[in-house]
Amino acid sequence: MLSNVIRAVLNRDDTQEKLDNNIITNPKLPMDPEKASALVDSWLKKLGDAQIGHYKEAEYLGRVHQLLGAVLILLTTGVTAFIFYESANNTEQVRFSIGVASAFAAALSGVVTFGRFGERANEHRITAGRYGKLRRQLEYLQSTCPVEINSAEFQRKLKTLRIEWEYVALNAPLTPKERKISPFLSLFI
Repeated sequence: MLSNVIRAVLNRDDTQEKLDNNIITNPKLPMDPEKASALVDSWLKKLGDAQIGHYKEAEYLGRVHQLLGAVLILLTTGVTAFIFYESANNTEQVRFSIGVASAFAAALSGVVTFGRFGERANEHRITAGRYGKLRRQLEYLQSTCPVEINSAEFQRKLKTLRIEWEYVALNAPLTPKERKISPFLSLFI
């Protein structure tokens, strides 16, 4: 029933409305310049926030990748060096310590491998760049077309930008709204 109503609205010739990317557009309806300007400002803020969020996440994941990689290298080097160490005193304790360190190195290796921190940091960096590109395009559009805000060309460019934005957002990795890090971990990360 609802689909018939939507088809009836879309097939009306008097308004020439059409469904475009799940949004009904009407080329005869002019954009209100104040609302269009507010829309562009809102989009600029959202694109800037998304860009900054992805850059922050890329920096965080990059630091985690570097820290865990350094700890893993030091740990495996230490275990390898002490395998051949023979102590006259506390032989059992040395062997136990080397065994624990070896197990910890293996577990940390799994975390580094399956956490994919470096790859995820790169994905966020690429996404931040894409959001930056969209933001710059919108800033350029805003600065070059302030008097043409009612024009069909301006609306077409906004529509193209919106479609590109939806594509970037669809393929973007998730970012946390807020990251809570303990004061101790903030010393290292």
